[in-house]
Amino acid sequence: MRLAHWDTERDEALHSELAAIGVQVKLVEPGIVDTDFAGRSFDFSNDESLAEYQEFVGAFLTAQGQIAAAGDKPEVVAETVYRAATDGTDQLRYPAGPYATELIAHRAATDDATFVEGVRKQFGV
Repeated sequence: MRLAHWDTERDEALHSELAAIGVQVKLVEPGIVDTDFAGRSFDFSNDESLAEYQEFVGAFLTAQGQIAAAGDKPEVVAETVYRAATDGTDQLRYPAGPYATELIAHRAATDDATFVEGVRKQFGV
């Protein structure tokens, strides 16, 4: 699974090519999910003597906490995975929850430079 997903042509090609040999490809696209993953995976030893990184570290940790608290519940992702695996359709994409749907729509409506700049602003980099 990926946080967000931009390689549309590759995914559609894989979906079509593997269907010819009986393999189904389905993409579950979660957004931010409200779990403790961010806390555990971002545990690190911050070397405060590396002054040039301290502004980024502070901004990132602040944003990371705000984003995780606003995310979709893990059960939403689990339900989406189950639906994708059992719905009997040839559907390719399954956004997992309202946050994911909003993120995917925002990404689709934005060019690369604007999207990257928004992420940079959000994380203070």
